[in-house]
Amino acid sequence: MCIRDSDGSIGSKFKSKPSLVVQPCGCRRVVSVDDNDYNQMVIERMLKKLNFEVVKAFNGVEALKILKDPISAGLHSCNQSPCYYFSSVVTDLQMPVMDGLELIKEVRRLPDQIGKIPIVLVSATGEEMQVREGFNAGMNDFLCKPITEDMLRQCLRSVSYTHLT
Repeated sequence: MCIRDSDGSIGSKFKSKPSLVVQPCGCRRVVSVDDNDYNQMVIERMLKKLNFEVVKAFNGVEALKILKDPISAGLHSCNQSPCYYFSSVVTDLQMPVMDGLELIKEVRRLPDQIGKIPIVLVSATGEEMQVREGFNAGMNDFLCKPITEDMLRQCLRSVSYTHLT
């Protein structure tokens, strides 16, 4: 059962920690983390419709490597100073190697602005315990699969400075 109110927001018993969003630099790049090819394709299509560039990782270790060293991942800055390369991370909960909760904890340990990047955790079950664990780990918001483009838009709008229409 998803822990969401009728408007798609996190249920009233869950209150997000204060937002940890980075200052905008112009990058409209999202790291999408999911071990399932089909889920990656669905999220990528939605993000592209929202005019985001998508950088895919198939587990938390890959995502962490990309976040720590975007230049080695072949990414270029947006030519604004400073550039943080990414506007947010959308990660699945259950993955091999490093799951979504561990990824969130590791990202929050990173220095500077990248450790404050907005992170959205996605799960197929949306159990209360998962939501609590996600907030305790440092996530900014939670989405329960299946997600829609509108749910993703609203969620990304609520956690970042990125202007979404």
